[in-house]
Amino acid sequence: MNYARAFVPKELPKHSSLPLVGDTLSFLQDPDGFLLRCARELGEVFVIKFLGDDVACFVGPDAFHFFLDEENFEREGASPPSVVEIMGKDAVPFLDGEARARRKALLMRVFEDDALESYARIAERVVTRHARKWAELRAFSWVPAITTMGMTVAAALFIGADPDEDHPETEQAFLTAFNGMLSLPLKLPFTQFGHALRERDFLHGRIAEALAAHKKKPKDDTLGRLISARTQAGESLSDDEIRTEAFHFFGAYVVVVGAIAFEAMFLGLNDDVKKNLRAEIQEKLGSGPLTYARLHELPYLERVSKEARRACTVLPVTVFARAKKDCELNGIRIPRGMKAVGCIGATLQHERVYPDPKRFDPDRWGRADDRAERAWVPHGGGVHLDGHRCAGERLAELMLKTFAAVVLRDYDFEFVRGQDFTPTTGKLFATPRGGLDVRFRRLRDDER
Repeated sequence: MNYARAFVPKELPKHSSLPLVGDTLSFLQDPDGFLLRCARELGEVFVIKFLGDDVACFVGPDAFHFFLDEENFEREGASPPSVVEIMGKDAVPFLDGEARARRKALLMRVFEDDALESYARIAERVVTRHARKWAELRAFSWVPAITTMGMTVAAALFIGADPDEDHPETEQAFLTAFNGMLSLPLKLPFTQFGHALRERDFLHGRIAEALAAHKKKPKDDTLGRLISARTQAGESLSDDEIRTEAFHFFGAYVVVVGAIAFEAMFLGLNDDVKKNLRAEIQEKLGSGPLTYARLHELPYLERVSKEARRACTVLPVTVFARAKKDCELNGIRIPRGMKAVGCIGATLQHERVYPDPKRFDPDRWGRADDRAERAWVPHGGGVHLDGHRCAGERLAELMLKTFAAVVLRDYDFEFVRGQDFTPTTGKLFATPRGGLDVRFRRLRDDER
């Protein structure tokens, strides 16, 4: 007689954590390193204890894309309270189903090719102005300067601020507000979260003022396009939705600042890459304007900007989700209701996908296989048009390419020796820990 043995899924492997605090401190101190160590020890899906909750973590292209499957996971109600309170519960990262699809379709109108051509002019204008200032300074700390440059572009695009002026009040308010997402949600005026809420409210006011001004006098910027965006059925965004998504764009954009800082770091530490990229930029762009279309004609620039977003992770994990039902991956059971995240940094540093993953190697993208392409998830992965992948990914790409093109076409730089190039931790977005102390100069005529 034959007896069929029923297959019983295994329970999720769990990381051994400290009482009370669980894995929260280990994660905040070194998120990518911690999650990579867990993956080596436990496999590509495992559980950690974060902020009091069991959280399933998914590492590698197969596990990450399993996590993105909306048949298995939903975003609503899964993220930590501090994140939702600052971003707003109705922002598109927290929506599912038809509500998300409608919102995403409208947001994607903001990042169509003609829009990006308009944004490219603003980006080049701001980066060029800052590069001239850096050449005059000659020696300075680059991370704060890149932050100011990046947030000036954001203010110009998202609230119509003057691109020829920096906006330190707005810059500091956004950094304070969004770093508060990593704090305990204690609504007291003297706490980090209390400071974050105060700055959030200030910024909501700035966005509301800008929205009213744009309605009186339209502009061809991101806020203007949010106002004019329509679905095929003629639907538009309400004023509340516009304010919510403009604020969300700022939150997503601060991550771009970190990516630019790491791109600058890698170029300064890899002379051959810098030399080859400068040659391509000077040959193909000359002295003309940096349009979105022209930047796409530079294949080595594409590889460099892509590798910069892989080799050092700015954001370690996706927005939180929750299992909609009991589901199973590789014989491991994920119970209904369990919180979950896709591990962006650990997937981008996966040793079995990217050989020598810590090495900055733009040429790896000339020989990348399908698994490497599927594991490239710095913007969340999945379907761009209507999935949870970041709507502003093309703007991030534009910023990294514009920065490299402006700087390398007309300037050169080198880093002060002995500084710390490891990523910062404990902040919303990582940057080089030492701040990138740099010597910056304009190229001589014979170097162009």
